[in-house]
Amino acid sequence: MGIQGLIPFLKKASSPCNVKDFKGAVVAIDSYCWLHKGAFACAEKLALGEKTDQYVLYCMKYVNSLLAFGIKPIMVFDGCRLPSKKEVEQTRRDRRNANRKKAAQLLREGKKAEARDCLVQCIDITPHMALELIKACRARGVDCIVAPYEADAQLAYLNQIGLADVIITEDSDLILFGCDKILFKMDLMGNGLLVEKSKLHLAIDIPSDQFTFEKFQRICILSGCDYLPSLPGIGLAKATKVFKLSRQTDMKQVLKRLPMILKMPSLVVTDDYINNFFKAENTFLYQLVFDPLRRKLLPLNAYPAHVLRLDMSYAGPSMSDEEALQIALGNVNVNDGSTMAHYDPDDDKVLYFF
Repeated sequence: MGIQGLIPFLKKASSPCNVKDFKGAVVAIDSYCWLHKGAFACAEKLALGEKTDQYVLYCMKYVNSLLAFGIKPIMVFDGCRLPSKKEVEQTRRDRRNANRKKAAQLLREGKKAEARDCLVQCIDITPHMALELIKACRARGVDCIVAPYEADAQLAYLNQIGLADVIITEDSDLILFGCDKILFKMDLMGNGLLVEKSKLHLAIDIPSDQFTFEKFQRICILSGCDYLPSLPGIGLAKATKVFKLSRQTDMKQVLKRLPMILKMPSLVVTDDYINNFFKAENTFLYQLVFDPLRRKLLPLNAYPAHVLRLDMSYAGPSMSDEEALQIALGNVNVNDGSTMAHYDPDDDKVLYFF
């Protein structure tokens, strides 16, 4: 999940922090991170289809702590599956299925402890589980929004338009969406690690006058991310080296010259890889998000003049504003499109937006 080794790599752009320092601020949360942790505590019940609300109670401990700290939380949830992440999602499904089968075999053999370890690895957070947390949050007057696609882009959009001051997550990919302040690994006491966009140049030892966020994004994509596997032998260190050594501004040419720049003659950079690199970059830039104030579906950043939404279907197939609204409200099962709730924000005037 995320970019391997990115958080340690960004040590110079990070600092220990307590969320209490943001008293009075609005903090948006990558809710599935908490849901996954909460599900670990009741993995066996979930895997066996037994009713439990332990995962909701776990998440609400964090929500209530933020409220106690004088912070306004917004809970953001993953939505529909993203085409750019198809291979990663399939790998995860295969791994869950394998662990499910292994757990069943271990249970038949009476090896309960080993079976539980496998059950933890096969937990999948369902839209219905997310809805239970949404209901609990609304009962506390906490806003919730389900993204059209990935929560990462939606969180970045809330930060971009000034609705969220800080983001809380465990997913390092979120850094590539351009959020100003991201708090990682927050515990119940509010302690965590703050990564700041304004300090990213320090982490890769590029002078601030030569640093661009685009360059940082490309370093991370080249090292391997959820939208594009890395090339053999290339991680963050070598990806950074590419951008320090290369004077070429045309990224396509930089990618073609990778074997020469890195002195790796056996490295093969195919046209397919180059095309997928730009698709990954576009997914970070133009993934579809939902504006809760205007109730509109739109890309995270405005498309360039020559680009149409249809050209970016891998960053989220288009849907109507009304469809996006119903997803955002948690009324739609994002896995199959069925209706699972009938929440109407116009009947609830205590919430922050909508």
